[in-house]
Amino acid sequence: MPGSEAPQRLHSSNRAGDGGGWRAWRQRRKAKRAARSTLRKVLTRTGIGVVVLAVAVAGTGVGYYYYRTGEIHHLPSPHTVAAKGPTENILLIGSTSRCAASSIALYRQQCAQGVTGVNSDVVLIAHLNGTTHTVSLLSIPRDTFAPGARAGSALCGQTWSATPNLCPNKIDAALVEGPDQLIAAIEQDFGIPINHFVDLNFATFTNVVNALGGLKMYFPDRLFDASSGLRITHTGCQLLNGTEALALVRSRHLYYFTKGETPNYTAIQAATTPTGPWYTSSSGGHYDGTGDLGRIVRVHLFLKALATQVAARGLGNPITDNSLIGAVAPNLTVDNGFSSIDMAKLAFDFRHANLGTAPELTLPTIIDGQTYYYNGYSYGDVIFPAGPQDQQVVDQFLGTHPTSVAPSSISVSVVDGTNSPSGTASVASSLGALGFHVVPTTAAHYVGPVAETVVLYNGTRHLAQAQQVERALSGAVVLGQGVPAGGADVSVVTGSDLAVAAPPAHAATAAPTSTSASGTAAAPGTTTPGTTTSSPATTTTAPSNPNLSAPQPATSPIPSWDPRSCPGVA
Repeated sequence: MPGSEAPQRLHSSNRAGDGGGWRAWRQRRKAKRAARSTLRKVLTRTGIGVVVLAVAVAGTGVGYYYYRTGEIHHLPSPHTVAAKGPTENILLIGSTSRCAASSIALYRQQCAQGVTGVNSDVVLIAHLNGTTHTVSLLSIPRDTFAPGARAGSALCGQTWSATPNLCPNKIDAALVEGPDQLIAAIEQDFGIPINHFVDLNFATFTNVVNALGGLKMYFPDRLFDASSGLRITHTGCQLLNGTEALALVRSRHLYYFTKGETPNYTAIQAATTPTGPWYTSSSGGHYDGTGDLGRIVRVHLFLKALATQVAARGLGNPITDNSLIGAVAPNLTVDNGFSSIDMAKLAFDFRHANLGTAPELTLPTIIDGQTYYYNGYSYGDVIFPAGPQDQQVVDQFLGTHPTSVAPSSISVSVVDGTNSPSGTASVASSLGALGFHVVPTTAAHYVGPVAETVVLYNGTRHLAQAQQVERALSGAVVLGQGVPAGGADVSVVTGSDLAVAAPPAHAATAAPTSTSASGTAAAPGTTTPGTTTSSPATTTTAPSNPNLSAPQPATSPIPSWDPRSCPGVA
């Protein structure tokens, strides 16, 4: 290795009088070997190294590994925040750039055909607890419709806002404007601070799996997805190469075939969208039908299998490690603040973390069963955030407790988003019954017959107030940053699926019942945190639009047909 040559030994008698050069060289060599040995032990046990797909390996800064870190791309990210205390949140982004994966025939062809969009197929946050040295994961479904997804323009701004730059879209569309915009959307719409980001593309993913020699997974049933290219024709434990693994984690239109069924691959392959009658048992199988939510489950299962096999196999072989770094570094993008030293420290601090047992949550959402139109523009299939369930899951994920703010100290204006003045007035009345200071306004922002409710706040200084208001609501509710109407601390832009909690039991006789944005009475609701009552009410309210589902849970049972780690295989 360059720079490691031993001092030249011209004559044995020179050893005693060489000024210690020979002994010093041997000590340096011994120290380097010890450092590499320590590194290998760290990498062998490091679960977090799997989370960031070998970022920890690439950033070790030991021996010959160090120079390879220069191949990692860095981008400025003004919205990343410094970690407070011993915890960190790292955003893991799976980019859909076809042109960045020209080594794969399918994506090379799609790139040539003009499929050049860049969205985030995966939006996954790793929460690293430096006190317990544990890791937890939270996925945000890519089709989640978020008010701050794009930085925007006047065309998609709130017309009643003093800063018309709020541009709703699916959360995956934020990546078009760069990772920092995705970070901004997550922080503003869900209150999750992001300390670092790691952006990986299709090529990085496939190269990592191939550099590890493939990945073994167990398949209870045969699987097929015409859109992602997944085709598993045999059951049992199988070795996936990088391309096959990518097809698995990208599968959103999955077919499965149980024992004895004859797949009609031709009928399935002939269609390009999951809307035709062939998505039935007549095709010789069963349509999974879970879309992106099912894909998230498979991503989590894949990460568990990957973590288990890497932990058992261990890294530290210079040839394997160098191959892995070469597979990752050239196609990896991180924020400017994520240095090689930071990566090395994470690798060491979390060397005992086990991703195989890490909690894996998905942000609760409400599914819209129809094509979604916002201001007359079609956004296709979307899902809506589900406040306050989202807040509860985020608090669980971050290990934090909600900040309680006295409702009487929060001024709230209610903006008509449903084209129903009477319904808007009912919502304002119900919020007043909960103790909020309601500010009159005639502002309106109607975008269509189906819309999510946005709790709008102006900057992080009003985040706690906005979260307090959100906890008083239920349905398709989400936070959003902008300028509230009427000079209030917070605005509630009413949506088509909204209910307000009932007032505390001791005030129920003097206050109106909980109401929805349409003006109809809703069932009693959970009292807001911070209120005092010996017998809190509970809310159960059906969606006001029959096409909207109930909130999806943060965790769900694994379907019998989904793949998982091979039994007894490391």
